[in-house]
Amino acid sequence: MSLKKSLFISYDGLTDPLGQSQILPYYVGLSKLGHQITILSCEKVANFEKNRDLVQAKCLAANIQWHYTFYKANIPVISPSLNTYRLKKKAQMIFRSANFDLVHCRSIIPANIGYNLCKNSAAKLIFDIRGFWADERVDGKIWSLSNPIYRFLYHHFKRKEKILFAKADAIVTLTENAKEYIKTFFETKNNFLVVPCCVDINHFDPNTIENEKVKQLKNELNIPENNFVITYVGSLGARYMLREMLEFYKEFKTLKQDSNLLFISKSDTSDIHGICQEIDLDSKSIVITSCEYNEIPSYISIGNASIFFIVTSFSGKAVSPTKQAEVMSLGLPIVANSGLGDTDSILKSTQCGIVLTDFNKESYRESAKQLLEFNKPKKEIRAAALELFTSEMGINRYHELYKNL
Repeated sequence: MSLKKSLFISYDGLTDPLGQSQILPYYVGLSKLGHQITILSCEKVANFEKNRDLVQAKCLAANIQWHYTFYKANIPVISPSLNTYRLKKKAQMIFRSANFDLVHCRSIIPANIGYNLCKNSAAKLIFDIRGFWADERVDGKIWSLSNPIYRFLYHHFKRKEKILFAKADAIVTLTENAKEYIKTFFETKNNFLVVPCCVDINHFDPNTIENEKVKQLKNELNIPENNFVITYVGSLGARYMLREMLEFYKEFKTLKQDSNLLFISKSDTSDIHGICQEIDLDSKSIVITSCEYNEIPSYISIGNASIFFIVTSFSGKAVSPTKQAEVMSLGLPIVANSGLGDTDSILKSTQCGIVLTDFNKESYRESAKQLLEFNKPKKEIRAAALELFTSEMGINRYHELYKNL
């Protein structure tokens, strides 16, 4: 058991909101515990220009070496291939420059790079799967299997995934559900770690939220002070069930007229008003905004509850929504659909939210009634989050894994 020199490779950028919330805190923590951390990330130019100085300062303060390439997305298939090539060449250069003990890879594309680095060295490979990547792209309608190119890519990455499960010295999953599936159906070295999406509980602390700030935000967004507000925070896209969330809110609004549904998202939200027209929901009570990462706690705190419905096909086994940890840390209940990673089992066991059983009017109405009757104190919801989702818990789990490899 010893402290390690680790090369962490990520296809996500440290300057992305996800990088700031779901990558950097872990490696700052691991560095403080004595591990030597080098990070290689793939940065989006707009986020890099906006957040480079902030991220660089955090890395320097934590004695983390940060290297990066740039992400391009202008040509389907070709751009991702070039992104991967640049990441691979940079990783090879960094790997040759130091005697790394570990190569820790976030998702399958970095893991392919890491596997080739480790093959002819003593370095150990950590496959931090995040999700069943190829299946997520099919389930999210990014790849159509009727297209021969995407069909080839799907089977190519599934073959790579199988090899990586067998060869990785450790496999990290976001959920128990995903871990059990991999253990059952794949050859592995049987060294697993489960680390759900965690958050900085000091950042998402209701005791640090200023009431005046929340009132000001409500006023700026034209939300009446006493309205019941349901928030949705984060990305929107094919995997996120926007229509069903709006259908739920339509039923909720019949029970609670003085209410709003607030979307806090940097994604394209242009579909929202069109769907409202299709389902005959008055969109005047729908509020759409966005904010920077440091403002998210204040914006979530506008709400009385939060909602997310996410597609629960095969790839859903591995999903651990960051928004669940953020919202519960702020002491607010969640309305979510069943069959999503460990989310429904957590909400049921902790009694910190409502689990929707079906997507129909009766189920929406029953869940809406349950939400209006929900009375678990904020401090008890936050206490559950502190047991499950703290960054410190995630850091300590990674620390033990690192030491034991």
